Amino acid sequence: MKDMSSKKNIAIIGGGPAASTLAILLSKKGYKVVIFATKEKAPILVGESLVPMIIPMLKDLGVEEEVASYSIYKPGACFTFDATEVFDFRFSDTPSDLPSYAYNVPRDKFNQTLLNAAIKAGARVVARKVELTVDEEGQIKLDDKSLQEASNYWDRNEPDLIVDSAGRANLIGRVLDIPMENGPRQDVALFAHVDQTELVDPGYVHNDRIKQGWCWRIPLPGRVSFGFVVPENYALKHGETAEQQYDNLLNKDAVLKQLAPNAKRVTEVLRFKNYQSISDKLCGKKWVMLGDSGGFIDPVFSSGMLLAMDSAYKLAEVLEQDKPLSDYEDIIKQHLQAWFEIVSYYYNGRLMTAIKVGDSLEDNWFNRILTPWISGHVSRIFSGAAGSKGFSLSLLRFLVKYGLKDRKPDYYKIK
Repeated sequence: MKDMSSKKNIAIIGGGPAASTLAILLSKKGYKVVIFATKEKAPILVGESLVPMIIPMLKDLGVEEEVASYSIYKPGACFTFDATEVFDFRFSDTPSDLPSYAYNVPRDKFNQTLLNAAIKAGARVVARKVELTVDEEGQIKLDDKSLQEASNYWDRNEPDLIVDSAGRANLIGRVLDIPMENGPRQDVALFAHVDQTELVDPGYVHNDRIKQGWCWRIPLPGRVSFGFVVPENYALKHGETAEQQYDNLLNKDAVLKQLAPNAKRVTEVLRFKNYQSISDKLCGKKWVMLGDSGGFIDPVFSSGMLLAMDSAYKLAEVLEQDKPLSDYEDIIKQHLQAWFEIVSYYYNGRLMTAIKVGDSLEDNWFNRILTPWISGHVSRIFSGAAGSKGFSLSLLRFLVKYGLKDRKPDYYKIK
């Protein structure tokens, strides 16, 4: 490894999985890492359903056994349309180079597991809300009190690198007024836990199309995470507050009534609206954005946690090899844009139409060879690998453009 002295002292803002993952990786390499994080105020957090591609990370970080102890084993996923047509998928059917399972995790416990692992690796946690400023040279600075809290840990008074891992608050982006590239949809997510819903499989993550938008059902210990992603104007028709919108949708939407006929909400409702966005810049002089701070695509394929933790691995690799931060920016933007594209194929109906065409192919020797090969590459979407596998994404582009035969994708389109 090259001399790392130019970026040895690291300040990470935020205590989520991306922050902790980066802290673990760098602390083990001898970096001086300080995590500035206050206790999470929200009772529940988005990002409870992990994908199989996270499993190797959990093993590498040494936390899988603990995560498994409080989580729900996740063997696959299913997609329903109009509460009648169900497409289900088991990870054990994926190619052998992909993990065959994942977990649905209570986020408070998952976050704490990773944060504890970061502390064990040598990172220091400061329970403080950092205030960022910009000096006359345009450089990001931590407030004096935060610097005092960390000064006896770092080798110098100032950090060599400030990492914004505070999620969609996008702290550095706001301070520097960096534009965000927004996706075409103007959706909001209404998110809560309920006591029960109907489930195809007790471990599956469920994705269901509703009258407008879609919803998720994620089984957790003793409850179900139940969230609705709907156009903002549609949500506003169901009430003024998040609770009114959620409860009215749950009681009035025909599909939701079938999926959760006896559900009782057991938490408050959280409302998010800044989905599908990527920061124009992810790095600058002595600063970098990590995880959701730099971009968040969409929760539909549960790729958010993968993108966040993978960005930590990518940043750690760039720092360890003493490469420019722009190399990290290029990699992450490519990954985000790939998922942007994949998600669009779900919303416009082309992905599910292509899958249905594959299911209906004539049974002959050629298709018996071709179909498993194609299915293996398409399955990388649901395992989380498609965004980083160039050939799989190229094949998907071909299928959704030329593989629909005479079928119209509007049937599977998400309004």
